[in-house]
Amino acid sequence: MKTTFNKIWIAFVFATAVLIFAPNVNFAQETKTQPLDQNISIYAEDEPLSDVIKKLCSYLDIDYSYNAKIIEDKKVSLSVSNKPLKYVLDKLMKDSYLLFEIEDNILVVRDYIPLDKSIDYEQNTGQYFANNRGFLFNNQKKKSIRIKFKSASNLVIIPVTINNSDTLNFILSTSVQFPIITELPFVNELNLNYMKPIKVTGFDGENELTAYRSGNNTLEIAGLTARNQEVQMIIDEDFQISHMLGIPVHGIIGFNLFKDYIVEIDYLSEKITLTKPEYYKYRDRKKDIVMPLYFDGYKPFVRTKIVTDELKDVRVKLLFDTGTSDALWLSETSDEQIKLPQQHIETFLGKGLNGDLFGTKGRIDAIWVGPIFLPKPIVAFPNSDIINQIISRNDRNGTIGAEILRRFFVTVDYRNKRLTLRPNHKLKQSFNYNMSGMEVINPMPGMPIFTIANIRENSPAYAAGLQVNDQILWINNNSNRSLELNDINLLLQSKENRKIKVKVLRNGEEFKTSFQLKKVF
Repeated sequence: MKTTFNKIWIAFVFATAVLIFAPNVNFAQETKTQPLDQNISIYAEDEPLSDVIKKLCSYLDIDYSYNAKIIEDKKVSLSVSNKPLKYVLDKLMKDSYLLFEIEDNILVVRDYIPLDKSIDYEQNTGQYFANNRGFLFNNQKKKSIRIKFKSASNLVIIPVTINNSDTLNFILSTSVQFPIITELPFVNELNLNYMKPIKVTGFDGENELTAYRSGNNTLEIAGLTARNQEVQMIIDEDFQISHMLGIPVHGIIGFNLFKDYIVEIDYLSEKITLTKPEYYKYRDRKKDIVMPLYFDGYKPFVRTKIVTDELKDVRVKLLFDTGTSDALWLSETSDEQIKLPQQHIETFLGKGLNGDLFGTKGRIDAIWVGPIFLPKPIVAFPNSDIINQIISRNDRNGTIGAEILRRFFVTVDYRNKRLTLRPNHKLKQSFNYNMSGMEVINPMPGMPIFTIANIRENSPAYAAGLQVNDQILWINNNSNRSLELNDINLLLQSKENRKIKVKVLRNGEEFKTSFQLKKVF
């Protein structure tokens, strides 16, 4: 996923903290009254401001997150009866020399910076963005560190804390420069320092969202610490993917973890090993594939060759991205020889800023990975003109993703611009896709609730009478309580003609049906 960041100037006021107000999830229902419009009554006498904020959140049953530094030692007294939350916040912030603004569901709390101090403030905060180092071992005597990760839809998900926060789940992606926070499910408190608003342009090239850029943060990952880190935050419901993966995911991290170490990714044992370059010794095996990495800024690329469904050989330059779950993304506009396969379907491709991203999927004849010929990979062709423009920049043709990478033991060496792929026993697995025609999500990640989010017309699920928002109670005699989202996805990708029996809940009534998985391409 690619975002375009453009800085904007906010005169003399810079964000230094953020409160995230996220109402508790109630699936398939909309909250008609905004939290800030709800009336409350509250009394406080010489109480810490942080306690009052927590009390407000408790009254409204909403989560919160803020930087404690700007409100520490601040005490307040107030007596309010049946007034909107916005009125209470206005009074609190004014009395405490703080400012706040509302953007969607984000309440940004800022220090008030007088005009004569604003230039000094900008210079002081600027150093944190400039002095941005990578991760260092907590124990400098160690030569390597191993991190256990979670896997969902081929993605590597690692535990991260930011400024001593709760543990967050971040997707490991070689295509992002700075950590990006995309959502905050099940997070009680997160402190982000020196927040500054920026504009983010979505995939449509028109609509903009307000994001936040934060400096001087400390990130920790299992024996590693990175200080003075920039973190970017984009909290938008269209950009959230936890419900698609079935586990809480809070963001994406990449370059600062890869740039200083040799990184080994073992998809089979779900472990990452980071080794200091001076201690790493290559022991290449006969079957190892060594490919050079080419860099455009912080982004790594590989060059290889594909064979189209018309049996034409095409040389391609592909972004190497562990954060893409598909096998391949290609752009038709990047090369006149790259065309949509004759047999294909229009389908949902993923989430992006400003909404769902749709496109086409089909099979090409093959992709070469070094000397290995991988037959019939599935390729995604995005419909978005903006995405195609991004893909086609600097002679790029597309992206190679984790559906291919998971078939190898992967060693990434940024310093020596080297990628080593060692085949594992999944190398010869066929490339499969969801043959039901329905997309299933987990609206409350971690809980056994699964609903149908999308159904392709004339698909097996469509013909069986299933509908969007149906809640799955059991599938092939397996209760929803015994399943994870990944189990359902694997079942729907398993094999052609497999019979799928399902019971769903619709408008309070149970409905049973069945269908067979069918290949379209």
